[in-house]
Amino acid sequence: MKKPKRLQIITYVSPELHERITCHAKRTNLSVSRVAERVLESGKYPDVSNAQAIQDLLAVNADQARLGNLLLKAINETADGHLVRQMQSILKDVRKTQTEIKARVARIRP
Repeated sequence: MKKPKRLQIITYVSPELHERITCHAKRTNLSVSRVAERVLESGKYPDVSNAQAIQDLLAVNADQARLGNLLLKAINETADGHLVRQMQSILKDVRKTQTEIKARVARIRP
């Protein structure tokens, strides 16, 4: 027989605690169950700033990818060897920055 992925827990809390949890759920755009689950897993309320930081870093990473693709296109269309070497150096820096961004996102994620 297949085990359920999630089990229900029924509990009673004070009205003040219930209010805190529901307010936090609304603020973080999570369900009350998800907030309670995260509190039990980590011992603290979910941090919205981490999620926002991840989104910001991923946006920068996407910009870096677009820049890298434009540089690659320019390299393929340019005949001047000196200019190509400069663009290749910039492209290398862009790819290095992307790798650093991905590593930081991995460290932030819970």
